[in-house]
Amino acid sequence: AFKIIQTIQLHMSRIKALPQDVVDKIAAGEVVQRPASVIKELIENSLDAGSTSIVIHYDSNKLQVIDNGSGIRREDLNLAATRFATSKLLSVDDFDSLSSFGFRGEALASMSLVARLEIVSRTDSTPTAFSQSYLNGAPKGSPKPQARKKGTTVNVSDLFYNLPHRQKLTQQS
Repeated sequence: AFKIIQTIQLHMSRIKALPQDVVDKIAAGEVVQRPASVIKELIENSLDAGSTSIVIHYDSNKLQVIDNGSGIRREDLNLAATRFATSKLLSVDDFDSLSSFGFRGEALASMSLVARLEIVSRTDSTPTAFSQSYLNGAPKGSPKPQARKKGTTVNVSDLFYNLPHRQKLTQQS
């Protein structure tokens, strides 16, 4: 018994705050658990955008959700996959009048931390759509013009590419 206690004490270390990138990936794993949870979150975003048509494409490495909702403005694309960035509320008082599926601004941000994410979106007020890619929780470059009708297409590929243990578990299930 003494030997076991001694071994445990040797492996104990001091409590430390986790680095922000580790914290972000843990939080992302709470929202994005498997491909089905990604699809659920994207469908909820589409419904919140007033979509009357939602098309889902999925294969083992890529999923795509296409809707005809209100779209995301070009100016908002850089923030669309940023943690706690949302169009649904501004203050605590807004919680009383929420009538949407999501409001925290976590889903797209989480996806961008554990997958390769691209959003292509067009609003009624613009003659063209814009595409924005994200990697590791940040936009890559500036939005680029792209052809598309009103609405949003979200492409998620290489889910858990940067978390091999999660990727392996996902592939096994």
